[in-house]
Amino acid sequence: MYRFIRRLGIIILTLVLVSFSVFLLQSLSPGDSSAYLLAEEAGEEERAGYRESMGLDDPFLLRYASFLSAFISGDWGMTANGLDIQEIVMRRFPVTLSLAVISITMALAISVPLSMLAACNKAAGRIAAAASVAIMSLPSFLTAVFLILIFSVWLGLFPPAGYIAPGDSFTGFMRTMFLPSLALALLHSSLYLRVFRKALAENLAKPFSISMLAMGVKRSELVVRSAFRPSLPVLASLIAGSFVASAAGSAVTETIFAIPGIGSLLVDAALTRDAALSGVLVILIALAVSAANALFELLLFFADPRARRG
Repeated sequence: MYRFIRRLGIIILTLVLVSFSVFLLQSLSPGDSSAYLLAEEAGEEERAGYRESMGLDDPFLLRYASFLSAFISGDWGMTANGLDIQEIVMRRFPVTLSLAVISITMALAISVPLSMLAACNKAAGRIAAAASVAIMSLPSFLTAVFLILIFSVWLGLFPPAGYIAPGDSFTGFMRTMFLPSLALALLHSSLYLRVFRKALAENLAKPFSISMLAMGVKRSELVVRSAFRPSLPVLASLIAGSFVASAAGSAVTETIFAIPGIGSLLVDAALTRDAALSGVLVILIALAVSAANALFELLLFFADPRARRG
């Protein structure tokens, strides 16, 4: 119960601090929403009436309280071109979520078998370590360009960009999501491989594992039976971090592959200088990061007896 209350307090504190920072920056910027929500030919009286109706002339703290209350209630305002922000975000969020789920699933399918192979064989471990360092050293946009060059230009297996909704064609959806998911999965799997392989090696170096090896148990069998399960909490924490990274760092991947998700929406908002939309997205991403960390910490607490004892 204490952990739950503490994490809930962190989420609430995150909401207050981030929303206050966003509102402060928006207040310090020149102009207000009347500059882009009203027509250019609107007169001073019309603008003054709009400002009074929206409370734009109220004291700062009162305006912030109204802003926070409206955000919590789901009223996130309008974009610079007059579209409802909540509607846009709700339409794009499932795209980013599906991209995160597919990419993490692919990363696990790549990294877990390779980590276990590397734990069983020293030569395979050296190759895996070198490959993970090489992949992590590549910028994300360069990885995406290489994948497009290989799978789209040379092999012609997948479209280089674009998005098809699963309701229109599930096969088309998976084809358009494969390359962006693989681009993120390679980045995730390189981290998984390094950390999970190290966790397996540490569990293999414990006295129980050493005694089992001395008794003639094969190293591969010991990896599966004794080292794999104690290393899972480390993998769980990595998955939590990957969800956070996918929510906050998919902007480059979504932009390159023309995926209409939250990341590309944030890029569009920055390019068009849409302060209202950018502010809401920053708050939502901060809340997603805090909520994901809280969720996985609680799951780890219930799944790992060592965490409960600690």
